[in-house]
Amino acid sequence: MATFHLRVLTAEKSFFEGEVDRCIVRTATGDVGILPNHTPYLAPLGIGGLTIYQDGKPRLAAVAHGFLEVGDNQMTIIARTCEWADEIDLNRAEEARRQAEASLHTQASAKEMDVAQIKLKKAINRIRIAQK
Repeated sequence: MATFHLRVLTAEKSFFEGEVDRCIVRTATGDVGILPNHTPYLAPLGIGGLTIYQDGKPRLAAVAHGFLEVGDNQMTIIARTCEWADEIDLNRAEEARRQAEASLHTQASAKEMDVAQIKLKKAINRIRIAQK
């Protein structure tokens, strides 16, 4: 089976590096699937899932913000945050969701409301990914 090289980096660490069969990731405009020998591609990341397939087996992670680049049978994802589904602290994610929802009910500035909405989306994404 054909593969390609995938690197996933965050500001804190090299999250993943290896040969993969395919990859599905959430971009700012929706999910995109990458297969071996994909045409060159560059896109900003959204808030969503990252599914990496190795030897036909999927592994799911929550990803948020950054970008991806594909070229020369390799893919690089640089994300603000990325964590494996089985490593997400569900209690912490639920608390972040509650705090973000509470922030949305205050009389805050437009900027503070935007920040609270992004925090809420990230918390909901982490909960959704952890529960799969």
